Amino acid sequence: MSASGKERITFDVETSRILQILASEIYDSPKAFLRENVQNAYDAILMRCTAQKLSIDDRKIEILVEKDKLTVQDDGIGMSEAVLKENFWKAGSSGKKTELAQRSGVIGTFGIGAMANFGVCTALRVETRNIESDITLISSAKRENLKIAQECIDLERVIDNREPGTKIIADLDAAFKIDQAAVIDYLRQYVRFLPVAVFVNGELISKEAFDSVLVNQTSGFKQISSRKVAANEFSGNLVTLVNAQARVISRLTSIALGGNALSGEIFLSQDGGQTLGFRNYFGLAPIPISSQYAFGGFVNLNILHPTAGREALSRESIQHVANLVALIEAEASKDLSETAAADSNQNFQQYILSKGQTALAKNVTIPVLPSAKDIPLGQIKDFEPSKSKLYYSGRDQTVLNRFGTENTNLLHLSQASPRRKLQQRYLQTLQIAEVPEKPIVDRIPSTKLTFEEAMLLVRVRGVLLDDYLLSDVDLAFANISHGVQVHVEKKAALLISIARDMSAAQLVVECYKTARDIFDGIVKDFVREHIYPQIRDHIPSSTRQGRDALYRRLKENKELFRYEESEFGNVESLLADYLSGKADFEDVIRSSGSRVSTQRQKLSRDQVGSVEQVIPDIIESIGPVPAVSEFEAAPPILRPEMETEMKVLTVAQPYDKLNKFQMFLALSDRATRLEGEFLRWPHTTKLMWGSHRVIFIFTNATGDLSLYYDIELKEPLSTAITGGAMFPSTTIITKDRIYVPVPAQLQPAFQITGGAKEFYVRFDTIP
Repeated sequence: MSASGKERITFDVETSRILQILASEIYDSPKAFLRENVQNAYDAILMRCTAQKLSIDDRKIEILVEKDKLTVQDDGIGMSEAVLKENFWKAGSSGKKTELAQRSGVIGTFGIGAMANFGVCTALRVETRNIESDITLISSAKRENLKIAQECIDLERVIDNREPGTKIIADLDAAFKIDQAAVIDYLRQYVRFLPVAVFVNGELISKEAFDSVLVNQTSGFKQISSRKVAANEFSGNLVTLVNAQARVISRLTSIALGGNALSGEIFLSQDGGQTLGFRNYFGLAPIPISSQYAFGGFVNLNILHPTAGREALSRESIQHVANLVALIEAEASKDLSETAAADSNQNFQQYILSKGQTALAKNVTIPVLPSAKDIPLGQIKDFEPSKSKLYYSGRDQTVLNRFGTENTNLLHLSQASPRRKLQQRYLQTLQIAEVPEKPIVDRIPSTKLTFEEAMLLVRVRGVLLDDYLLSDVDLAFANISHGVQVHVEKKAALLISIARDMSAAQLVVECYKTARDIFDGIVKDFVREHIYPQIRDHIPSSTRQGRDALYRRLKENKELFRYEESEFGNVESLLADYLSGKADFEDVIRSSGSRVSTQRQKLSRDQVGSVEQVIPDIIESIGPVPAVSEFEAAPPILRPEMETEMKVLTVAQPYDKLNKFQMFLALSDRATRLEGEFLRWPHTTKLMWGSHRVIFIFTNATGDLSLYYDIELKEPLSTAITGGAMFPSTTIITKDRIYVPVPAQLQPAFQITGGAKEFYVRFDTIP
């Protein structure tokens, strides 16, 4: 053949694959096979009853479940030879698009026919007799013999005395197993409401009264409305019911679309679970509807159509239902808004909030102070009209007492949504103003303070000046709203207001009466724990100028620190590389060399003491301790009047005041003398350790100036794992010592049990 020659190519299909597409990918189990054929049987009965004007109650569908065989038999209209050939045995051609079928309200119209059955059966036999014929048609086929466009289906014509109807007998593929219980459980959801008797091996599974089920579900509900409604081309009669818990049930009947009456109704219950679709009471599929009321129930309408696979409804059907549900939600909400149930139904409140229909919240109540009465929002304007009105969204008793007075109504918003937001929007439409969220500070004149309270203020003022260099401070007790304990405001001076009812402040006041000898120390702790977190940004060390001034006073030094028990080794710090990001800590540990200082300092065992003995007022300090973040700079515990020669302090038990540390190590004398100024300012504390090294890194409040204290041990740490972590700053400063905390995992390295112990240190500041 020449290159320009033409030919025709035969169009052909792979029969087995086409059957798989038509069958197993749509109807992939015996259950789906049953549903399809029971639906066809019901359609046949509907058409016969319409054609012959018979009562549907007298018709029946019988299903026989055997080991390897399923049989579905009906007494419907039956198939003519033309319908059998052109529709049942021919995929893609439906016999249910006739005028009779449409008048009868048949369920399916896809015309997939017998081919769908071969997804689960190896052989199919159909016996049928049409109402207008005295001939019974018996046709059969085997899956293995089926070929497209070939005569592979047997047909026999028999004259007998059987009644009109159809009987389908399927030999199941060995891969599919099913029993009577499974069939009943599956089919009941589809046929429970059918007026036709459906039997499975003689057991009736249909003819359940639809209305009876709905009546049972409305037990305990009271009708609040019955009226005509319309929207989106739909109209109908809506009945709304409510129970004692304010749940809603809606029933829409006499439905019309574009003025044309539809057959069926909708029944929806709030929080009702799944919504099932029905057509002529035959179950179709669950309907994916979205509603603020979480509606669930039944939609039985003749405009619902299943997809080819019967597992879902068509998009058009789902859209129709969505429009109807939207209509029901909107109108039921109007009904509910007229009742007291509006105050309890959160779904209703969320719905009108989301739709911007705030006016429907007129029966949602709000407490009004000082009377504490719950008043419907729609009556607020007329309630005590001589009083001005404000609303408040918080829970602070100071605000509630201050604004809920004889001259003012304070409307107190709910703390729960959506009620809270709905109340707020409604009040805003009434142009009612909100109580300011800014804390209200009523400072107490000094003439109204007790002597002990005045002494506390005087001492706090001194601590702020001496220890924090804050000279321009206006300090007072106050009544503060919104639960604020310490209120700070920067004006010409730094205004610090302490809540008079603050429990920690009252405990310090009580300490002045009962334990005056430790009063000064407890005041320092009170400032450190409760005042400092509120004023940290106003302390000089928090500024660049403060950092620069501090750095000029610090110098680089190295020293050997002798410590009784065993010998430690040499030191070389590479922290500059680490802190500048040029090296990892593990690299620092591995690559550290050795360099020894010649200076030594001796520590005897009698220089080990306990915090309880040396600085007892720290332990005796009373009052709640706020949570301390290890990532925030904190000031030291200052006891500048205390003198001690102890180099190690231990604690008998963990205390919150000491962030549960039970050992504190004194810095070397030289580090204390030359770098101690750094640690008097707020700082963070980080430790890193590994092998022979323990390194403290203290960083000031600005985060750009660090002091490191590098200890090199002769014997390795008991833990073989390199570690590191941030710890809450718990530096203790006395007159002649600076102690830093030792975590529990590092305590063995510094415990003194006998003999002599020494280690080398280096300290330095790095900007």
